Amino acid sequence: MAAKRKTSKKKKMKKNQVQVPFPVLLANVLVLVAVMGLSYMWLCSRCDALGKEIKSREAELAAAQKRLVNEQDRWSTITSPANLERAIKRHRLGMAMPENSRVVEVGGWTAAGRTAMN
Repeated sequence: MAAKRKTSKKKKMKKNQVQVPFPVLLANVLVLVAVMGLSYMWLCSRCDALGKEIKSREAELAAAQKRLVNEQDRWSTITSPANLERAIKRHRLGMAMPENSRVVEVGGWTAAGRTAMN
């Protein structure tokens, strides 16, 4: 009999509680809107971060290209025939340009034969 008394008290407590009906469809829509909003904010922040990274890499590339042009200009100046002759004289090297009969010209490179064409 003691068991019946406990169950009857539980039933009475349930009857005293007030339940507010909340539409499940509305709850699902609200959760979906919240998830979509957070996803949109994450996507926007990720795009902004990638945009900043792209700009920094483009600036780095522009600086490297500028250095490349400067080094190519410097190298072409150093390797000009007049400057080479001056450097040879300055370092007192007994060098001279070879005669035409001693110059060997190498043609294009063939990938199939792996040999230089004459």
